[in-house]
Amino acid sequence: MDIYVHIPFCIQQCTYCHYPNKVGPCDDEKEKYIGYLIREMDLFLNKFGKEKISPRSILLGGGTPTNLNPKLLDHFLTEFDKRVDFSSCNQHNVDLGPNSIVGPDGTEKMQILKDHGVTRLTIGLQSLNNDVLKLMNRPHDAQWAIDSVYKALEFGFDVNIEFIFGHPGETIDNWTDVMAQAIELPMNEIQIYRLKVQAYGDRQGVINRRKRGSGIDDIPDFKNTMMMKSIAEEMMMNHGFNETLRRVFSKDKKIYSHYAYNQCCAQFDQVGFGLSGFSSYRDRFDINSYNFDEYYSMIDAGKLPITRAYKHSTEEKIRQKIVLPLKNQVVLKNRFTKNSGGYNIDDLFKKKRAALTEYGLIEDNGRDIHLTDLGRFVADEVCECFNSDEHKPFPRERYAEGPLNPYNDNEIFD
Repeated sequence: MDIYVHIPFCIQQCTYCHYPNKVGPCDDEKEKYIGYLIREMDLFLNKFGKEKISPRSILLGGGTPTNLNPKLLDHFLTEFDKRVDFSSCNQHNVDLGPNSIVGPDGTEKMQILKDHGVTRLTIGLQSLNNDVLKLMNRPHDAQWAIDSVYKALEFGFDVNIEFIFGHPGETIDNWTDVMAQAIELPMNEIQIYRLKVQAYGDRQGVINRRKRGSGIDDIPDFKNTMMMKSIAEEMMMNHGFNETLRRVFSKDKKIYSHYAYNQCCAQFDQVGFGLSGFSSYRDRFDINSYNFDEYYSMIDAGKLPITRAYKHSTEEKIRQKIVLPLKNQVVLKNRFTKNSGGYNIDDLFKKKRAALTEYGLIEDNGRDIHLTDLGRFVADEVCECFNSDEHKPFPRERYAEGPLNPYNDNEIFD
């Protein structure tokens, strides 16, 4: 399986973030949390009767894992390494912020990551415009962001950089300038995200308090936001980048997040540790507590800190095996048959697939079903057509009636 570990500490709270975390020094809390995180791993191993976990890939995220001081970071990774068999691990990822590796102890942290076998860094630059970075409440400026990329490359890491489009303060002009700067950096991989205003997790970020009509804090409207996406994609593809996973562009198609691919496309088993960490198995999903005190108390009681779990029905499993890989890359027919428990996708959603094909949104080449260029641009809207009615984001009356209404022809076996 793949491993995710959540480190919920940051220097300060970014406006767009929806994840539970703690900000500021809080050194005692960090030490306490790391101790419990290791205990959670031990509880998991004991439940399964295993000495170590054998991952395909690893992702340490947050928060900011490198917000830990060097001594605590090294301690955590040393204890983590004792519980992991790396023989089948082909990628070890860490998500981090630029300030955490450019600051006074940044070089020491980078060497610690290198010594513990980390191979890939995702650096959340988010913007290279100082005015936008201030509105995001990022703890770094544009030059720090650029310096962090060169520092990561100097240490020999594979580097992926992330940007958010559609954030207050962003315009077509300054977004285009940011993308032009990003493309000139000597690296292989760029990822773009659309701003999420409403929470999709356990915590509502402050971004939904921004009101249109208040000047520079305005959230760009839908048209301008989609123009930003289109501009970024065209600029990257004109400079030799190719889309590997959705919204992720690389000059070398072999460079991509194995963790993201394994979770969303191949849909392998994945375990999550830490506050709000989630695990996704073949027919079920569970998520840890998002409350620090509850997380600690459950581990003290000898329990895994899982507070919610969901077992997929056969129908839900079929839909999931279409939605996630289609949204992120392609639905391989042979893999779908294996993952869904023996179903042939050619026998499913015949009317819906025919309508989406007719309107140029999906294609079927016999080996796989994939989104067209137009379909990729509106991937969320296309893929939500395959969700069950109860999981669609809006009620039926919010959609225009017509052949592409996502509620139409929504039976699996039509």
